[in-house]
Amino acid sequence: YITNNLRINMNSLQVCCGEFIRIILFVLNFIFWAAGGVILGVGIYVKVQLEQLKDVEVSRDTLNTSALFLISLGCIVFVVGLLGCCGSLTQNRCMLLLYFSLVTIIFIGEIALAIAVYYNKDSVTTSIR
Repeated sequence: YITNNLRINMNSLQVCCGEFIRIILFVLNFIFWAAGGVILGVGIYVKVQLEQLKDVEVSRDTLNTSALFLISLGCIVFVVGLLGCCGSLTQNRCMLLLYFSLVTIIFIGEIALAIAVYYNKDSVTTSIR
């Protein structure tokens, strides 16, 4: 009797924690999805309003490159956030696996970029200045 009662309590705890984690995953990915939309919108705005931004003390090529970078970054964050949102909401295994794979690839890319910048810090410092 005690073993069955303990098993029932553990199952209800697992269900409760699983739902809590699912809600947290949804909320965080919704925030990332919205941030991706904002970044995408800013990139599109800068790209469209390139002629009206003549007063900015940055070259036209830099503004154009920045706009394209923001559009690309916004699209990536938007898609990854959307996959996380929909995957956690519908509990779709394929979406969650794709989301996990994309987040892992992005994380590995960030580590590789940090290592590359560390080894080439002199040339990065001079190019920034």
